[in-house]
Amino acid sequence: MAFVFLVLSSVCSLTIAHLLKVTESKNLRTLNTLTVNYIVAAIFAFFVGYESNLESIFVSHSTILLSFCILVGAFFIGNFVAYSKSVHTNGVGITIAAMRLSLLIPVVISVYWYAEFLNGLKIAGIVGVFGAMLLLIPKKNDIKIGSISASWLLILIFVLSGFADASLKIYEEEFSTNLNELTFMGFVFLGAFIIGLIVALFRKGPLITKKEALLGAAIGIPNLYSSIFLIYALGGISGSIAYPVVNILNVLGGTFLGLIIWNDRVSTRQWIGIATAVLAIIFLI
Repeated sequence: MAFVFLVLSSVCSLTIAHLLKVTESKNLRTLNTLTVNYIVAAIFAFFVGYESNLESIFVSHSTILLSFCILVGAFFIGNFVAYSKSVHTNGVGITIAAMRLSLLIPVVISVYWYAEFLNGLKIAGIVGVFGAMLLLIPKKNDIKIGSISASWLLILIFVLSGFADASLKIYEEEFSTNLNELTFMGFVFLGAFIIGLIVALFRKGPLITKKEALLGAAIGIPNLYSSIFLIYALGGISGSIAYPVVNILNVLGGTFLGLIIWNDRVSTRQWIGIATAVLAIIFLI
């Protein structure tokens, strides 16, 4: 059953990638759409992960916990904005591969902050990450977003995704005994919503259009359940199996989603990069 949950988690992640590409293709405002997504995801997370002593927990840890959740929320929404732009310009498969390679950052933080062991395979994985990133980044004369090359989006996604994943490791080590996973994610999503709302209020035009609201709500459910299904899977198998399997499913599924649905173009060099990314992910876990 655990492997079924991993497949469902991957399906949710790929659904998010597809809907974000729809957002860009229809010229909807990504930030506004994501802002709706996060309030929907927050409401569902609080509902599913309800704790009777939630208020007392939050008050007793208000300063540290609230600050941490807002910081993580900033990583989440910033990463998703860059992710949405990248799936539109660089393609779904390449973008997902760059995002999954960010596993390197929590691995390095775990080694240096929490004194976890770094074996030969993980060192090979670290080398593989840098090789895969070099292969995935498009060559010169690629698409630009304003004055910024779309290639930089892959680097930005790598960094933001890595710190977002690392924050979950910090939660596991520092806060998990005080707050369950879903309630924590609810606070993170709420923090992302508040940040998105503040930025959206200062922008021109209507706050949220009907299409943005509908698409944002549609993204919110798979956004939450991609994490819920992964948590369920971790209840049946170890993380050393679950994480590489779901990451590889996402990389391969994203590649074929981009090719079949969106007619993405993947060069021979980038195919080698995707294969290298899969190997690096296996080595890093």
